[in-house]
Amino acid sequence: MIRENGHEFMSLKEAGRELRLSVSTLKRYIYAGHLRSYRTPGGRHRVRRADLAALMGAGPPAAAGEATALARADALAEEVALRVRRAIQGRLARLETEVERLGCSVEAISAAVREPAAAPSRAVADAQVPGGCEIKVLGPGCRACDRLAALVEEIARALGIRSDAVSRVKELDQIAEYGPAPMPALIVNNQLVSAGRLPNKFRLTQLLRKCLTN
Repeated sequence: MIRENGHEFMSLKEAGRELRLSVSTLKRYIYAGHLRSYRTPGGRHRVRRADLAALMGAGPPAAAGEATALARADALAEEVALRVRRAIQGRLARLETEVERLGCSVEAISAAVREPAAAPSRAVADAQVPGGCEIKVLGPGCRACDRLAALVEEIARALGIRSDAVSRVKELDQIAEYGPAPMPALIVNNQLVSAGRLPNKFRLTQLLRKCLTN
């Protein structure tokens, strides 16, 4: 902020921060004649605090009313645009996660199909060996696979399941031994209990309780 001849001059960035408006909105006010601007030798806009007060409704009623209505409308438009951008970004993130998950599923199923038909599945082979509580998260490494693994570990700790009972299977040749299934997949005590989706925390807790009851 600069003080000159009894007036306070602000940059558009400073004015926007104070009024919670974007620089582009303030420029529209300037070009529409609602806000007076003073140029620096370098060509940058500077505005007086008194003019900003008039813009927001502290000046002459006739001019202030129109400017204030415009300011409120622009502020609302910016808020709506921000919410729309956030919604779009969230949707895009979910779509990217789903594309990754589908890619992992294609890789895992393709690897399982290439496995010799005569070879017993890992689930069958493991079922022949007595074990106790055993939880495996299958997934090469997409975001959905990582989230499932993290959530399973969190719930297992809360249930008091020992840490070495939970394992992550990432290698495609090892995943293929459990048979074709969309990713991420969850094996609880040698049984496929979830595949191709990320169960919510309540559902996962129910599934993992099987380790304590079996």
